[in-house]
Amino acid sequence: MRVVQLIDLLYWGGAQKLLVTFTAAARARGVTPIIISLRHDSDTPVIAAELRSLGAEVLVFAGSGLMDPLRIWKLARFLRHEKVDILHTHLTYANIIGAIAGRLAGVAVVSTIHNTQDDQPYYHPVRAQMEAWLLRHSVQRVIAVGHIVAEANKARLGKKAMDIIPNAVDLPTPIPAEERQALRTELIGDPMRPLILSVGRLSPQKAHSDLLIAFADLRESNSNATLVIAGDGPLRAELEAQIKTLGLEGHAWLLGMRNDVPRLLAASDIFATSSHWEGLPIAVLEALAAGLPVVGTTVGDVPKVVVEGTGLLVPPREPGALAAALRSL
Repeated sequence: MRVVQLIDLLYWGGAQKLLVTFTAAARARGVTPIIISLRHDSDTPVIAAELRSLGAEVLVFAGSGLMDPLRIWKLARFLRHEKVDILHTHLTYANIIGAIAGRLAGVAVVSTIHNTQDDQPYYHPVRAQMEAWLLRHSVQRVIAVGHIVAEANKARLGKKAMDIIPNAVDLPTPIPAEERQALRTELIGDPMRPLILSVGRLSPQKAHSDLLIAFADLRESNSNATLVIAGDGPLRAELEAQIKTLGLEGHAWLLGMRNDVPRLLAASDIFATSSHWEGLPIAVLEALAAGLPVVGTTVGDVPKVVVEGTGLLVPPREPGALAAALRSL
């Protein structure tokens, strides 16, 4: 079976991590994986190399705009020429373009919705309506990555049935105690200081600015605490400036993109997330699988997995409440 995974962009995000998981499992199940990104990002070569090492073909079909007719025609021609059995789309642009190209090529399309539609700063009503119409009328199946994600999208999809397939992660392999201590020393200098970890793209969705404000508040009562944020993105310079403004240098660090997140989780004491909206975030699932308590926000399907005894949740956009939750742990 030949399956194309079509995605908006290859950077280190939750949907992209799922592509890695799919690719790793595909060959063993007789599936030939082909990954197509609609745009090029600075992370693309790194992710593409990992996907290729797992046996996937990775391509970029860039265009002059969302509805570039030449790109849609090229994608439809590719699907026909390669005798693709299923086109699986991820994220808004891919859901729109894939639905059209799949219909032109006569290829079955499965679309996955990874997020709720609430409160997105780049939300565009015409684009959202276009995606919803195509999901209702031009794709064979729609998948939601969690129950709240499905509920949030129910109204715009009308009577279109959604399959709920929650995101999942592998259980991590424990690391030796001496390796954990060495990594803590590398990250924060003194391995005895409490270490809070956050993992996510440095973007408006993840709201790391709120986390930094909360951390500055926390340090008023726990001056020994440290924070490391793994990830990269468009807000990096802004967050670096905020660290200086809040006087957090030597206490909070932006690590950039890391390919050793399981090791970072094993080395940490608490996982924190401050997102303004989510689906069912892979980073939170990985933290829970690693046995870390999670402090986060009540967005998307996070309350479905962070339950009593596994962490504390507060409303989004409330750094004071986030600081109080961190302080209680």
